[in-house]
Amino acid sequence: MTVRENIRRIRQERNLTQRQLGEMVGASEAYIRAYESGRRNPKPSSLEKIADALSVNPEVLANSDFDGIKAIHRLFQIFRQYDGQLFEYQDKDGNDMVGISFGTLSLMNSWLDRYNQYMEEVEECNKIKDVKKRGEALLKAEADFNLWMDIYPESEPFPMNLQIQKTHDEFMDKMGFNPKE
Repeated sequence: MTVRENIRRIRQERNLTQRQLGEMVGASEAYIRAYESGRRNPKPSSLEKIADALSVNPEVLANSDFDGIKAIHRLFQIFRQYDGQLFEYQDKDGNDMVGISFGTLSLMNSWLDRYNQYMEEVEECNKIKDVKKRGEALLKAEADFNLWMDIYPESEPFPMNLQIQKTHDEFMDKMGFNPKE
């Protein structure tokens, strides 16, 4: 999704009008409309204010607009920095797949936990016989999972000790396991 699409999506999830969001960030409704339509691109400082007003991590807005080539290069960076390993496996339908593990990216555990919760919710939704109610439940489960990702790490049920992760990463840097370009 593009920056503009994410601003609109998250604003609407928060049940805010363009005017209300504008008031929260000290901008006019016209500016918010221009950001959402793509006529204007918010400056980094404006993007920070918008992210703060929407209670999301600025990364959700700032780095959301990339194509497949940029995506793979971001994965390459994470792969290098966090002791990445590739492996082959077959999915439940027997299709050949490639997976990535990140040996030193301990923050991934909470993502896996939340993803597994989401998949359990999807299974429960699929048991609903009424098509309309099943569709609504699936959309809600997906929206809740997206919200978790948008506001991470604040979405964690316990306070994340990011200092431990920072200390771990600094140690790995000193040991030469997190090469920097």
